[in-house]
Amino acid sequence: RCGMRMFVALVPADDALDDLGAFLRPRQEAERGFRWTVPDQWHVTLEFIGAVDTERRAALLASADRIRLPVCELVFDRCEHWRKARVACLVASVTPEPLARFVARLRAAVATVGIEPEARPYHPHVTIARKVRTASDMPVTPALVWPATGFALVRSSSDPAGSRYEPLHWWNGVSRGGRETRDSR
Repeated sequence: RCGMRMFVALVPADDALDDLGAFLRPRQEAERGFRWTVPDQWHVTLEFIGAVDTERRAALLASADRIRLPVCELVFDRCEHWRKARVACLVASVTPEPLARFVARLRAAVATVGIEPEARPYHPHVTIARKVRTASDMPVTPALVWPATGFALVRSSSDPAGSRYEPLHWWNGVSRGGRETRDSR
């Protein structure tokens, strides 16, 4: 009963995407050895789900419909190189408490449908480059601020060009590209 690989993510609003693009542009021109992620891949994973069959996906959607994303902002104030994963990430040094509580509720919702939730502490980040062999950690100034305005269930697939992410369901009235939204309460 293998299914689609999925995760739940914060998907940034257009102005946050623009800010991240402006931040990355000079770095992309200076460092051509990285495989930079592209705007439709930029997200903040809230919970990795893994392979989900159709039945569990429906139960997961119903469970996620019962929780609401709080109003809060993520402040990405560091750029870090994660050597083992060979990625560069924007990192929020502080996880807003309302978002930490939301992730705990989301993990509980995942568990109720028989999916093992992530056990590690939650740390928000955005992967900005892959196949990074060396890079220096540094502060991001000015920090990039992302309002948490909506979240999505996202399908992850891989092909020779890399990872592809396709939002399947949106909550809190946010979508890109005119896709259907679901308001959770």
